[in-house]
Amino acid sequence: MTKPTFTGPRLLIGLIVIALALAGWFMLRKPALEVETALVHRGPMAVTVDDLGETRVSDLFTVYAPVTGELLRLPHKPGTAVAAGEVVALIQPIQPAPVDRRAYAETLDRIEALRADLAAARAGVQEAQVTEQLARTTLQRIEALQARGFVSRAQYDAARSERDRARAATRAATQAADAALHALRAAETGLRTGSGAPPAGQAIEVRAPSAGVVLSQLHESGGPVAASTPLLELGDPARLEVVAEMLSADAVKVVRGAAVEITAWGGEQPLPGKVRLVEPLGFRKISALGVEEQRVRVIIDLTGPRERWQRLGHGYRVGVKIAQWSGGNVLQVPIGALFRDGTGWAAFIVDSDSRARRIAVSVGQMNEETAQILGELDEGQAVIVHPGEKVRDGVRVTAAD
Repeated sequence: MTKPTFTGPRLLIGLIVIALALAGWFMLRKPALEVETALVHRGPMAVTVDDLGETRVSDLFTVYAPVTGELLRLPHKPGTAVAAGEVVALIQPIQPAPVDRRAYAETLDRIEALRADLAAARAGVQEAQVTEQLARTTLQRIEALQARGFVSRAQYDAARSERDRARAATRAATQAADAALHALRAAETGLRTGSGAPPAGQAIEVRAPSAGVVLSQLHESGGPVAASTPLLELGDPARLEVVAEMLSADAVKVVRGAAVEITAWGGEQPLPGKVRLVEPLGFRKISALGVEEQRVRVIIDLTGPRERWQRLGHGYRVGVKIAQWSGGNVLQVPIGALFRDGTGWAAFIVDSDSRARRIAVSVGQMNEETAQILGELDEGQAVIVHPGEKVRDGVRVTAAD
């Protein structure tokens, strides 16, 4: 029996069929999904409360005008160092307005009238004193006669009442004379101060309450000022602190003594700090978007050497990272590898067959970049970061370059 032999056309047809079958298999075969991966690793991890802060001099002094008057030009510019007790401002007390001739003459006539009133009041005092003396002498005689039975009780009571009325009249006359005297003195004072003569005394010196640097001039040049007007601000730039106005929900997580990193201050490296105080009183503040927020001030001390932050000044904006939790050897993954799975967390790992496997994970602490893993994952295991909708359990994946 002879074996069949393949002729040329049959062999060609067979090769074509095999090629078409391989092409169909490759076309129907799903390619591996390209994903971004990261490794589960161990290392230091910290959870911080982040916010913006502002530097300020810890002891800021605002110098106010003690009197109303004419402020002379301030001698010290911002940045000038001053000693405690040094003169930082001069104020010439305001002069009374001068009076015209008519008002001056009217004031003179009023003074003469007041002098006459005073003379009449003093005469009334003398008359009242004489009347009181007479009433007192009469009462003494009646008291002696009553003791011997020659005067009735009614006469005695009438004499005593007359004596009391005389005393009251004397007191009233004396007070009227005092009032006339004060009115006369007031009129005479008004005439003196309103005559246009320069006031006695020199300009009042305003002195620095403490040594420091002039931070700002609240009045650039001289001019009239009222009492209690702020003139300038003094402080020591070497004694800076940072104030962060934090949301009350974040402030409750901050404890006194917590370590702080001060960032975005202009230097290459963050500055160290420490929380000194979380103020017990919150306040309401409207955000830039018009949202009403409850804020709390957190006071932070700079703990590093001043040579590192000496370029900072009063009122500079900085960023603060206040430590809430930290660990030195923490199993962690990028936070982008986690997604919610019901009430818990889940992640996609890459198994030995280069397929995505969904696994539930237990998460501990979290910050803006990484999350602490309490189990289920091993160090060095690959996880998919930011898995999209195409990532499913069992899908073949390949790591992106």
